[in-house]
Amino acid sequence: MKKMFVYGTLRIGMYNYEKYYKGCDCFLGYGYVKGALYTIKGKDYPALITGNGMVLGEIHEVPDEVQDKVDWMEGFFGEGDPGNEYDKVVSVIYDDEGKEIGHLPVYFYNTGNPANDGLLGDSIECNDYVKYMGQRGGML
Repeated sequence: MKKMFVYGTLRIGMYNYEKYYKGCDCFLGYGYVKGALYTIKGKDYPALITGNGMVLGEIHEVPDEVQDKVDWMEGFFGEGDPGNEYDKVVSVIYDDEGKEIGHLPVYFYNTGNPANDGLLGDSIECNDYVKYMGQRGGML
């Protein structure tokens, strides 16, 4: 089993949660990671980049083989691979009071990948992708 911090389409009720995690995961709670959340031009999923905001997400524990499929879906081919769409970075996770509660892998958008150049869209100011999609009436 692997623990992950997720902030976008892998959150409960979102389409990739339904496809990958539903029925095989253990939801462990909510948390925050430092960063900045953005839309991606032409895509229906967000980008997390480094920043000082606190981005809301969920902590899940899933079977290794499920997480391996999610890595592929996220375009994560291995640590340091320049072709990664997202890099998986072990990051500090915080509670809602800003206290450190652990360290977990988090998918950060690989801004160093030339295929990702110029694709960052609008800032998601609320730092909560599910809330943002609900406000837009978007696909959950």
